[in-house]
Amino acid sequence: MGMNIRLIGTNHLMYKEQVEELIKKEKPDIIGIELCEFREAAILDNQEMNPTKEDGLLGKITSKIKSKAEEEGLDYGSDMKTALRYSIKNNIQRVLVDMPILKIQELFNKIPLKEQQGFARELKEFEKESITKKVNEEEVLINLKSRYPIAFEFLINMRNLFIANEILKISIKNQDKKIVVILGAAHVSNVNKLIGG
Repeated sequence: MGMNIRLIGTNHLMYKEQVEELIKKEKPDIIGIELCEFREAAILDNQEMNPTKEDGLLGKITSKIKSKAEEEGLDYGSDMKTALRYSIKNNIQRVLVDMPILKIQELFNKIPLKEQQGFARELKEFEKESITKKVNEEEVLINLKSRYPIAFEFLINMRNLFIANEILKISIKNQDKKIVVILGAAHVSNVNKLIGG
């Protein structure tokens, strides 16, 4: 199982050329993208990708990361935008594998106040750092899990399960095709385990 699936871990600030190169090398029949229908439509319409705007913590976090990326001449979400446009331009079938953004927002709103306040404090710290600062994904996840266990469950574990389930559904229907899935690096290890990779 999982032999026809290749997960590619990306950084949401990668340059378009880097992402295209990764996909090109794999020559996929199908590209899986860590997006939902809402975000796909927003990218294709050149609209704001974040339906939450400034509403609530998720909206604030997304806006902050986006504007920080812009300040440093980067495009937040460039990996998924590139994968989407690449699939269209090269006429490659695509599938969206992420949980709907409104569902993620709903989960975010259920995170206990204490954890939300912790996130708000982290956001203030984040503002002082360069967005390109190297981070160890594993370390970040361990830290997130120990400090914000409920947020971790909602935003990482539940999404990983959702993503893995979507990938398995595609794989079962397309066993003879090569499927390349573009995922944020933080999801790759667990999703790989879940799909039996």
